[in-house]
Amino acid sequence: MDSKMLHAVVDDGTREIPLVNKFGKEICKVYFRPADYSILDRYNDLMDSFDDMVEPLKHITIKNDGTAEFEKDWAILKQVETSLKDRINTLFDMEEADAIFATRNAFSSVGGQFFCFRVLAALGGVIEKAIAEETALSAKRMAKYMEDIESPGAGTGVIPFAGATSD
Repeated sequence: MDSKMLHAVVDDGTREIPLVNKFGKEICKVYFRPADYSILDRYNDLMDSFDDMVEPLKHITIKNDGTAEFEKDWAILKQVETSLKDRINTLFDMEEADAIFATRNAFSSVGGQFFCFRVLAALGGVIEKAIAEETALSAKRMAKYMEDIESPGAGTGVIPFAGATSD
């Protein structure tokens, strides 16, 4: 960015989440907005359709490093990989998939599962926790506003209906 160009920085609620392996080594960072509650719907939709998305891979031979064993199968593997990355980018509403799979193939084998499945499973817990935190903060803020609305004269030192008489 040109240093002379005026710009403003806005906190849009985006969170930076390091994705690390079991030894604490960083794989990459992903970014998402926990206040975008529909991310949970997109995540659930992605996980519900995961088996259908990778179905074409059942008919080809994939090596442990996630590459196709035979030349004729590369096109199928790349098509599924492109679809997966598009869905991940849609999930986060940002371009995250290339960073996630920059150092390890999405379809490499980890304990008999695709690496991409393990990544998605790990991210699901983070997404749920971040949304729960955001929901709690939002509820706290809304409770303050509701308290002001529900209590006439709250915080003003005025006692509601003081001096009212009855017939």
